[in-house]
Amino acid sequence: MIARLDIRERLGAHWFVPVFAVILGALWLAGRDSMFMAEGGEAAILADLCLTAPILYVLCYRRRHSPLQLGLRALALACLGIWLGSWIIPAPDQSLLTRMGPLRVAGLFVLAAIEVRLLVAMLRLVFGREASADEVSRATGAPPFVARLMLLEARFWKAVWRLIRRR
Repeated sequence: MIARLDIRERLGAHWFVPVFAVILGALWLAGRDSMFMAEGGEAAILADLCLTAPILYVLCYRRRHSPLQLGLRALALACLGIWLGSWIIPAPDQSLLTRMGPLRVAGLFVLAAIEVRLLVAMLRLVFGREASADEVSRATGAPPFVARLMLLEARFWKAVWRLIRRR
């Protein structure tokens, strides 16, 4: 009984995951239908992957994450949608995807730059001064147990650095 409630609560809080899995399955099946692909199926699949999925993600997690985190993750999900589209849409039917190649690379470059910036900010917070797990969790959006592990690892590397400098 308790396990059922836990699963129900988790599905209620993270309903995007099973919905996205169903969407991917339906799109994969649609990509195999020649009539669907002949009548603009590629555009429909890309719209679902690059627009519908990020919008559903934002709707699901709008109360859990800050607008910046939501926007960044929705952008990453849209880039993932382009990549998934290259796997879902059969190669002979890919006309829009071939034109979107440079856009995908540019989007991934921007996301990588943002992620590196966030990583540097997080490392400064963790290594720069004595921060609490709550501060790290709030600043990075990481779960509290991950924040504690990050602080533990930072203490370890600080101790290693002190040991190296003494020799």
